[in-house]
Amino acid sequence: MSCPFSGGSSGVVLPLDATTPFVFDNGYFTGLGTNMGLLGSDQALFLDPRTKPIALEMARDKQKFLKAFGDAMDKMGSIGVKRGKRHGEIRTDCRVFL
Repeated sequence: MSCPFSGGSSGVVLPLDATTPFVFDNGYFTGLGTNMGLLGSDQALFLDPRTKPIALEMARDKQKFLKAFGDAMDKMGSIGVKRGKRHGEIRTDCRVFL
């Protein structure tokens, strides 16, 4: 409802978690359960029967969410940073596919 119907605006900023936008918690997932997902791809996590049980679990259990988030961040930290063409593709513009 906050986004313009056409034209767009770089001045519109909306939180992904409308219920507790200034707190790091599982509010993002509780919002999905009440159809408050900002992006269609986010709301799909709750609507898809394959991912709905996970979204429900994260919404129900804040500690489980925090643990899962921490584990995911650890895994992300183990991904090597690409440096130069020898290690893979590094895009200077992520909107352009080569």
